[in-house]
Amino acid sequence: MSFSITCPYCFGVMKDNEVLFRSEKVNAGECELLPDNFLDTADFIANYHEDDKDEILKGLKDWDFFLEREDEKYEEFWKKFVRTTEVNPADEKLGITPYRRPILDPSVSEHCRFLKIQPDKSFFIRDSDGMVSGIELKTGEVCHRRVCKHCHNPLPAAYGKQPVKFATVVGITGAGKTVYISQLLKNMPDYAANIGLTAVVNTANSRIFLDTNPIHPGMPLPDSTPEGYFQQPVFYQIVRETGENDRVTEMFVLYDVAGEVFVNPDQISRYAPYIEHSDGIVMLLDPLQFKQIHQLNGELQSLDETTAVLTAIHNIVSSGRSEQKCQIPIAVCISKVDLPEVQEVLGAKLCGMLKDDVYGVDSGDGFFLPIFNAERYNPIAKELSDFILHHERALAMQLRTNYSFYAFFAFTALGCEVGSGEKENGEPFKYPVGPILPKRIEEPIFWMFYRLGYIGTNEPVTTSAAAKIKCPVCGSEATSPLPAEEQIIKVRRFIWTEPIYVNRVCDNPDCRHKWEYIP
Repeated sequence: MSFSITCPYCFGVMKDNEVLFRSEKVNAGECELLPDNFLDTADFIANYHEDDKDEILKGLKDWDFFLEREDEKYEEFWKKFVRTTEVNPADEKLGITPYRRPILDPSVSEHCRFLKIQPDKSFFIRDSDGMVSGIELKTGEVCHRRVCKHCHNPLPAAYGKQPVKFATVVGITGAGKTVYISQLLKNMPDYAANIGLTAVVNTANSRIFLDTNPIHPGMPLPDSTPEGYFQQPVFYQIVRETGENDRVTEMFVLYDVAGEVFVNPDQISRYAPYIEHSDGIVMLLDPLQFKQIHQLNGELQSLDETTAVLTAIHNIVSSGRSEQKCQIPIAVCISKVDLPEVQEVLGAKLCGMLKDDVYGVDSGDGFFLPIFNAERYNPIAKELSDFILHHERALAMQLRTNYSFYAFFAFTALGCEVGSGEKENGEPFKYPVGPILPKRIEEPIFWMFYRLGYIGTNEPVTTSAAAKIKCPVCGSEATSPLPAEEQIIKVRRFIWTEPIYVNRVCDNPDCRHKWEYIP
């Protein structure tokens, strides 16, 4: 059995037995095998003439193989993004740079002489599902740090075993992307439970992201990501039931991308792959971009950059087919709705609804159904749609023209006042006063899960998109995507049955027709 893996960095594809490994054995300092009075191996080769030269030379080359060194493929990837953002606190304590560990390739004979053969006569250690998880050195070290064979970036443990979905959070610098992602990851297990799912946030990348971007009362908020820097993707798993005794696990990869890169000709090609491969996009709008709000605040910003980003995203996805709308679901979110000037413009009715938590749909046994609560969301969606249409008609029109599946959301990732301070070096910073009470940050993700067919809905979801999907049998606009495990059905044809692919179901209880919807 083999597993196909798509790298979350370069999107190169490989089998699980084609991955490479970072060595757990790393040499540093001077090799004890090098005789006195010789500077290095090259000096030894040129000037040592004793009979044991070949034996010593072999030992020196073996020792040199495990020296900490620059990884050319890794550096080639990251030079596009100024520098790498990979950190590993455990390695830092050892005084080792993680991406300078020697790379081991079991397909190269020169590397294999250091590897121990496993009981199955290969060099691979496999987990209980048969996936390659590591290799073992003859000196006893087990190397479990898998890396992509194409770009040498790290692959999380068990990554590639389950289906993978990619999502990108986009917004101008200062829109609150880093704070949003930090709060989302921190609370994801509780949020997922409210829609009948289980979330697991335990990869090293996610833990490091939370540790380096903490959100606590009185502590400085994370700095904005500098333009041109590519943050490490973060990972979480979603587990859902598909039957009484069955479940499906999906790995989600979340990217934090500054919107400015999509309107910079020098940078757009570097980030285009993260849009092309996205299964969903969350776009954050800083409320100060809205004319009426920034007039009250006094800080002049503009939505022009956001509309330019939307155009760029459409151009990337359309791949030259400019007459087609973008099919990637896009959640358009107004952040920081707890600011007084924002609430003044949004109005009491909408702000009152936004103060509520996102409620699950009770299953009657103490848990929640796998349902997007459209009954609660739809009134908010209508108010937001009317607000954007009234105040920023150009943005509304651009979305309607270029995107088939989009929805409006509003939230606060902090839900408290933000104070200002000054560090010892005089650098200003902002901090949440507390208590921190995020509101509705999970709703765009729930909608994304609904669009991907992971959960259903308790009523048709309000959309501002021009394209409406209608049942081809009864004409109802109340339709839903089918979960992956229900997308093959058998239809009787005379004396035999034929499997056919379907991806949509009519929610009309008197119809329930299933068909293949092709946008």
